[in-house]
Amino acid sequence: MIRQTYDPKVTRELAVIKVIFPLIGLVICATILGLYLWRLHHFERSVATIDAVWEEEVSRRGVTVITMADLSFSRTTATGESLPCRYRFEIGTPRDGFKVGDKLDIVPATGTCQRADVIGRSEQNP
Repeated sequence: MIRQTYDPKVTRELAVIKVIFPLIGLVICATILGLYLWRLHHFERSVATIDAVWEEEVSRRGVTVITMADLSFSRTTATGESLPCRYRFEIGTPRDGFKVGDKLDIVPATGTCQRADVIGRSEQNP
């Protein structure tokens, strides 16, 4: 087998690329995670009530069982108006033990009821 030899300048550039590309990827991932965490801490939260809960099998690297729920909550618009919302969300796995009537802390998306980030169980649970 013949081994490929490169010019020293090309070898140096390849070594730099092996370091730079992973660092760029790491910076991009850290930025996305930072923005997500900033959103969770600074956007307005709501308390959602579980109206219905069921389990579904989904294909994610094999078959996985998830817990789905109909959540009802209200979100506030930019004008201060409160809008009632009801939508289906994936809230966890069967091990989490969610049941109808449980309350969850969520961060609703701005301008829509169709997306919300579930933070966890609310302190207001009965």
